Amino acid sequence: MTNLNWGAMLGGLFLAGGVAFAGLHVGDSLIDMRRADRVVTVKGLSEREVSADVASWRIPFRGQAGSSQAAIAEASRFRDAVRDFALQGASAESDGVTEPYTLRIDRTFMNDGGIQREVARYVAVGAVRLRTTNVDAVQDLEAKTQALLDAGVLLGDNDYAEAAKPEYLFTTLNAIKPALIAEATKAARASAEQFAQDSGSNVGEIASANQGVIQILPRDGRFDERFERNKIVRVVSTVKYYLDD
Repeated sequence: MTNLNWGAMLGGLFLAGGVAFAGLHVGDSLIDMRRADRVVTVKGLSEREVSADVASWRIPFRGQAGSSQAAIAEASRFRDAVRDFALQGASAESDGVTEPYTLRIDRTFMNDGGIQREVARYVAVGAVRLRTTNVDAVQDLEAKTQALLDAGVLLGDNDYAEAAKPEYLFTTLNAIKPALIAEATKAARASAEQFAQDSGSNVGEIASANQGVIQILPRDGRFDERFERNKIVRVVSTVKYYLDD
């Protein structure tokens, strides 16, 4: 047999081997592609009731008079009353901070014998800010603001309707987040296993996962969570699993 014939035979063998090798890998790819189509996406929910551990309250007040000096003097009297009131809910005097006054002039027009006359009223606005871990005391104080009104204190930057309510904060979310995510992931796995059982499959490896959206919601009703002491922390995780035969 000539060298040319041997070369042709060897070339044919290499070509056949390459085709077979490529065929094996194409088969693997088809299997992987088929497996990628057999997935299930599920969500897992975990909730926990928590209570605020910090209360934050800005209590605004205002003094008003015909002169700036008189408005500031009235605001100072109200400041002392509000500060004494706020410190009943503080765990320490340093928890209360007094904001400096801002002064504005409200101009109105009065009818004086058929003549329009401009009247200027000076308004000095201040606030006491309280931040404390004594949440119980602040919650009790919130119901007692009528005592300030009865003492003649003008609350609010403009009127009492604008006076802010305490905000209740939950500051230890990171301490419970890992456990909530684990519970949500476990719930997602249980949902996937139920789906697999119903479809005659088995749950395989995780294809992808989203650790979850974390929400802090009011425990009761459709209220603003910031002003509710009792809250619900909710985690929703999304996990995609392969399904095996």
